[in-house]
Amino acid sequence: MKKKILSLIILVSGLSCYAQNDYTKLEKDKCKVDHKCLTEYKYDSFEDIYTYNVGPEENILSKDGLTYTIRKSIFKKTNQFITTLTLIGNRKGCRTKDSYVHIQFKNGEKLKLPTSSSSIKCGISIIPVDITKYVDVFEKDAMEKIRIYIDTYEDFDITEKGQEKFVKNLQCISSL
Repeated sequence: MKKKILSLIILVSGLSCYAQNDYTKLEKDKCKVDHKCLTEYKYDSFEDIYTYNVGPEENILSKDGLTYTIRKSIFKKTNQFITTLTLIGNRKGCRTKDSYVHIQFKNGEKLKLPTSSSSIKCGISIIPVDITKYVDVFEKDAMEKIRIYIDTYEDFDITEKGQEKFVKNLQCISSL
């Protein structure tokens, strides 16, 4: 019961933060895959960067309340992009430059990704990681478990439904 309440609080606070941003809902048919992902975007005309965001609402990977957002930033001047996965766990602690996400796939392979943020942030475990080089891995290999490490680690078993929605959301944002 406590985990459900904590997950609800995290989701609502995430939605509150998400709702206060300057993103605009992406028009229908912009996503080139057959999936309804709730994608929003913003354009920074000064830096000439488009940023697309999926989540965190309805993006639950585990029964224990692990949620996520996927963000893709496209730098028009250099025609480069970065895809960031931000995982939101349940434990409180402080994220540092040593924090990481460790993913175990169902095929037995593991992938350890350091946080893409060098700032120290205390509170609920929120860890952004750069997955730009690994998008194809996430699209073809199903995740089994995820470990988030801040001050201590927290493990999550990935549900089949969570995995399926994650892949569809990733394919949607990758197609932009």
